[in-house]
Amino acid sequence: MCCGAGQHGNMRDQRGLNNGVQLTLLFPLAFGILLLTLQWAMVSWANSSALAAAQDGARVAAAINGSASAGESVAREAAENGSLDSVAVSVSRGPTRTSLTVSGSAASVIPGIHPVVRKTAEVPTERLTRP
Repeated sequence: MCCGAGQHGNMRDQRGLNNGVQLTLLFPLAFGILLLTLQWAMVSWANSSALAAAQDGARVAAAINGSASAGESVAREAAENGSLDSVAVSVSRGPTRTSLTVSGSAASVIPGIHPVVRKTAEVPTERLTRP
């Protein structure tokens, strides 16, 4: 049999890229998507941790025998699970409302990106009232 120009065996008539070129083009894209997914997971973990720490600290600070320093201590301890760097806690304990804010930066897997997380919990301050 003769191999003509229109035959499938001719290399010049094949279309598409070879496997090496495809891998070279698609690997950075797949790796970038993987890094973005990991960064999203780290930010989500940091958000959840900051919110839980703020809620725990606010509950302690708002208790009838609680204090702002006790709430701050509990919030700092709860936030120290590895999801947040440079944790900052601020407490505002008023006669009717107690507010606690936890902020910090989420762990970064992408160089140059430093996501900041800030969560606030506000609860009623426990107090004795006359009937």
